[in-house]
Amino acid sequence: MQSLHIQLEAYEGPLDLLLKLIEKHEIDIYDIPMAKLTGQYLEAIRDMPADMDGMSEFLVMAATLLEIKSRMLLPRPVKEEEGHDDPREALVQKLIAYRYCQALAEALRELESTGQRLFREPEYSLVKKPTVRCPSEYLEAITTDMLREVFADVMRRQALKVDTVRQNFGEVPREKHTITDKMEQIEACLRENGKFRLSQLFVECKTRQECIVTFLALLEMVKIRKISARQTEVFGEVEVMAWHG
Repeated sequence: MQSLHIQLEAYEGPLDLLLKLIEKHEIDIYDIPMAKLTGQYLEAIRDMPADMDGMSEFLVMAATLLEIKSRMLLPRPVKEEEGHDDPREALVQKLIAYRYCQALAEALRELESTGQRLFREPEYSLVKKPTVRCPSEYLEAITTDMLREVFADVMRRQALKVDTVRQNFGEVPREKHTITDKMEQIEACLRENGKFRLSQLFVECKTRQECIVTFLALLEMVKIRKISARQTEVFGEVEVMAWHG
C-alpha cells in the first residue's frame, strides 16, 4: 500500500501565520474580525503535526485569540463604552511590529545580494607570507662604523639612566636599639631607684632614633601594666614608678 505524504506549509511563528491569514483573506489589520480570524487560525494549526518544534507558541497564540474573542463578545457597561480599551490593540501592535521586522529583513537580504555582486573574493592573497632569509643576508650591509655608532648610542642611553645624585649617597648605619632592650633598661632603673623622672631616661640617649625607641618602650610598659606614670602639675615633671595595681 502506497503511503500518502502530506507536507504542510512551514511558518516561522504564530505571528507569521496570523499575517499570512490576514493577507490571504484581505483582513484590515486595524479592524480584525476576531471570530473569523480565530476560526481560520484554529483550522490552520489543526493540521500541524503534534511533534512540531515550537508548537507551544502556536497554542499560546490560540488561547490569546480565544480570550480576545470572548472579551469582545461580553457586554460592556454603559460607563465603560466611551474610551474603553480595545482588546485587540496589543495584538495589532505586535502584528505591525512583526511586519516591520519582516520588511527590514527583506531589505537586508537585498543588500546582501547586492554586496555579493559588487565585492568579489580577491584573486590574490591580501597577506603575503614572509620570505625566510638566511641570517647572514641581514648582515651584508652592516659595517664596523655602524656597529660602533650603535654601541656608542647604547652607552649614552645607559649613562642617562644613572642617578648622579643618589649614586654618591653612602650607606646609613642602622642603630641597634630595640624596644625590648629599652624595656629591660627601664626595669633595671626601677629596681635600682624604685622610681625616676621621665627626663632621666633621655639624658643618656645620643640620637633622636634612640629617644623615639625609649619613649615607645615606656608606652609599651604602661600598656601592659608593668609601670605607671604620674604628673602632679601642668607641664610638670612626669614621674615613672612600678605598677602596683
